[in-house]
Amino acid sequence: MERLLAGIRRLSALAESAVDSETIFAALAAELISAPGAQEVHVQRLGVREDDLVMVYLPGAAGRLSYLQPRSERSPGVGWVAGTGRSFLAGDSEELASSMPRLADTGAMAAALLLPLAGRGGVEAVVTLVRREGSVFDESAVSIASALVEQAGTALALVRARAEAGTDAVTGAMNHRAMRRRLDEEIGRAMRSGAPLSCLLIDLDDFKAMNDRHGHPAGDAMLRGVVGALVGEFRAFDRVARYGGDEFVVILPNATLEAATAAANRALERLRRVAVEGAVGVSASVGASQWESSMSTDELLAACDQALLRAKRQGKGRVTRAPT
Repeated sequence: MERLLAGIRRLSALAESAVDSETIFAALAAELISAPGAQEVHVQRLGVREDDLVMVYLPGAAGRLSYLQPRSERSPGVGWVAGTGRSFLAGDSEELASSMPRLADTGAMAAALLLPLAGRGGVEAVVTLVRREGSVFDESAVSIASALVEQAGTALALVRARAEAGTDAVTGAMNHRAMRRRLDEEIGRAMRSGAPLSCLLIDLDDFKAMNDRHGHPAGDAMLRGVVGALVGEFRAFDRVARYGGDEFVVILPNATLEAATAAANRALERLRRVAVEGAVGVSASVGASQWESSMSTDELLAACDQALLRAKRQGKGRVTRAPT
């Protein structure tokens, strides 16, 4: 029971900071390998169109294997769990071969436990715990696995709710999806009014070293400090968003490229005074671009990215403008 409660607490805590569903699924797989004793965990995310995404997690593996499976090729066991929302335990060779033929073809199995993960008003994924050798999952293992999968479903719902609300979980800034939506709106406004629109792409220099030296909590604290500094530096109607990882986007309506570049240089100076982990100073590189009438959202962001790459190549800690 203590191991179950500890696993549930870890998944619950992760829901507060996770930025995507993959983080939740990887953590769930680790818990299922640890507590109920799965030797492999297969997560089949049920596609709404043609394909399911199948992710395979192995003990001690740094990452995961994944592949797309046509919906028409779902195994009978997965199809039954997806359709009924009930769990299914296969514990002999004949039952395994008939219910999970593709998995049985990959090697001998002692047992497979299939569990539904609920979401969006139905079964969102089927989680399969596999034992290649040993005994069948007992009642205690089934109970623990079911509780962990249920908690993962709750965590996924929280992550999804934040994403739909447009807020990044770690920094509180606008998230990637909301940023793109806002940039689309600002481009439309610039097209109608003829007012200038500029955009900055900011990448922290050597952020990985910070994480490696002080750990991810310190890295998250730095990201929050960066967002606080950026929000404090730019105008109230400018928008700061987390683009992903240690990259940020700043949308500057009614700003020419010259004004955006000047603002970016002031922001770099402010970042150099941000205090993190007892040290002072965050270095960043910035790519700046101004929207032109022929540009899409992707093209404006790509122009910023090209400018950012030049800033990195020129020695980091500087602002580089896209050519006009």
